[in-house]
Amino acid sequence: MTSRGLCLSIVCGRPTVNLPGFGRILGGKPAPAGSFPWQVLLRANGRGGGIVIGDRWIMTAAHVLDQYPWRFLRVYVGHNKVETLTQSPPLEVASVHIHSDYNNVDNVNYDHDIALIHLKHPITFNAHIMPLCLPAKDAKYPTWRNGLISGFGLKESDMSTNNLMYVPLPVVNQTICRNSIDIVRKEKNLSLTDNMFCAGNFEGGKDSCMGDSGGAYVLKEGDYFWAAGIVSWGINCGEPGKYGVYTRVANYVDWIKKTIEEEEQKTICGRPMVSIEIHQRILGGEVAPKGTFPWQMLLSVEGGRSGGMVIGDRWILTAAHGLVHQHNNQVIKKSEVMAYVGDNNVENLLQSPPLEVASLHPHPGYNNTDGLSFNHDIALIKLQHPLTFSSSIMRVCLPEKGAEYSTGRVGWVSGFGLKDDDEIPSNLRYVRIPLVDQVKCRSSIDEARKKKREAPDLTDGMFCAGLPEGGKDTCAGDGGGPYVLKYGGVFWAAGIASWGIDCGEPGQYGVYTRVANYVDWIKKTMEEN
Repeated sequence: MTSRGLCLSIVCGRPTVNLPGFGRILGGKPAPAGSFPWQVLLRANGRGGGIVIGDRWIMTAAHVLDQYPWRFLRVYVGHNKVETLTQSPPLEVASVHIHSDYNNVDNVNYDHDIALIHLKHPITFNAHIMPLCLPAKDAKYPTWRNGLISGFGLKESDMSTNNLMYVPLPVVNQTICRNSIDIVRKEKNLSLTDNMFCAGNFEGGKDSCMGDSGGAYVLKEGDYFWAAGIVSWGINCGEPGKYGVYTRVANYVDWIKKTIEEEEQKTICGRPMVSIEIHQRILGGEVAPKGTFPWQMLLSVEGGRSGGMVIGDRWILTAAHGLVHQHNNQVIKKSEVMAYVGDNNVENLLQSPPLEVASLHPHPGYNNTDGLSFNHDIALIKLQHPLTFSSSIMRVCLPEKGAEYSTGRVGWVSGFGLKDDDEIPSNLRYVRIPLVDQVKCRSSIDEARKKKREAPDLTDGMFCAGLPEGGKDTCAGDGGGPYVLKYGGVFWAAGIASWGIDCGEPGQYGVYTRVANYVDWIKKTMEEN
């Protein structure tokens, strides 16, 4: 089996510049531009290295990241000179994933010294930026086989280098390396585990050094370089009789793959794996097949039903009117909110434990003590624990700020609300209804008022959807649920079911909170909580 086991890109481990055979980090010559296109420079309190393994993924050592908040981390890639790299904007970090078994509180335990950095935006690959291949799980590390290390660490003068340097070093027999460590074990209590390997020369002089941590030790198979190791630790730097120690990447291929898959799943939104039929409706409609609206939430609030939608692994978007007492505008207790997701059948949902709610966040501008003020009818629910996304649970995309709501465009509404026989359904239903012109909707509300019916005002933070002949609408129990539009194969949250005059009545329309008006508030609330 080839060592090149997992490649997160079409092309990996094939630099367009040939590597000269000699040179060393500790006092070596600069590496030519493009010779190590996977090399990453990490900066926070000091320098560290990293390895591009995908267009949004960097692999590094856990000890590089565990000493300071990762929000201060600066990531650079694409050049072999530090000065040039740091003059360009750093890549934005979305999240950091340190191996859960890494625990180096005493600075002598480097087992599981591996971490992943997830970038906010994909890297554009070119001759100077390219991912390194990952090994197969059963990759071999033949003793005395030469590999290459690259880094921006110390030179032999103890000065940090401005240029990327590299050195060829052989893999060292595990027993020989363990014996060299045993000499100082009593003093420093260091240990070499099966998750590590050593590389270096007995006579010393060539090694990875301070500032190289997290960088790659690569081996070559055919035309491809693959990530055999991550620079982890060593006893001094290039000292005779001592070797550099590296995290054995092949032992972590499953962990890398699992971490990436789970994190990538979080970034997918609005793409249900089950297609949505077009001829169904909430008011008297057919059942929505399982998985067609994987963002749909069932909320049970003080015994009543309402809806919501998943927008993050710990965040639910819903209507404020379902979370606020009308008589005094006070937020209900979070213990009164039962949240369920992952099935289109109410009985199945209620048989599972409700999701634990951490906090409730109605919009601060919402105040409906008179029962006729639905402006800012939007709220967020934060969950205590993150959801695991799957084909049955997926977030819906949020709109761009100022997204267009074109009259006549057809969207989808889903909910567990009333059917046309006033019965509460046991299954999720949905309906396709078009967006209605704002002036036309406002006129329909005025007509209702002429009949001495009380009605809220239609504000710019709302929009209407429905058919003039009625019969298709959201109803009691659907409040807080999603009205979604589709663009380019992706569904996005255009509206939140808010209010209406009766249910599916001819000449009247359902009114929805215009989510695009609240994107800044949503993001700010999520960031601050």
